[in-house]
Amino acid sequence: KRPNCPYCGMDRKQFHHSRMLIQYSDDLADGTCSLHCAAISLSLNVDREPKAMWVGDNAASDAVKPLVEVDKASFLVGSKLPGVMTANSKVAYGTEEAAKAAQTAHGGELVKFDQALLIAYTDMAKDVSRIRRNRAERKRRMLEQQKG
Repeated sequence: KRPNCPYCGMDRKQFHHSRMLIQYSDDLADGTCSLHCAAISLSLNVDREPKAMWVGDNAASDAVKPLVEVDKASFLVGSKLPGVMTANSKVAYGTEEAAKAAQTAHGGELVKFDQALLIAYTDMAKDVSRIRRNRAERKRRMLEQQKG
């Protein structure tokens, strides 16, 4: 129903492992590609109360990761795993055991959703600056290719 992230345009099917879905109390549903963009949604919709939130469960072996309620998920922050929309990765697991196994393999710190969200907000300034630089560089290269 929500193929692309409304904040960055990324394909949510491609980023099924990091996607999030926020259901607000007025029944607005907001599907994002990542915790980074979910933080943007929560900021822009400050007058709406989140009724439920889900995140991709990286513990699942499914071809498309199923969603799990954020309160049941454990987040591995700052591991060697790549981040989505952030340099400081934040990866969700449906079980604490799976998160601990990933932590053993990839490092990082285990946190619950509220702390992962706080870290996402803290990382936001650096992430947005990096995203802008990357997009400007891609645009510059595209223009050079068109000229050349």
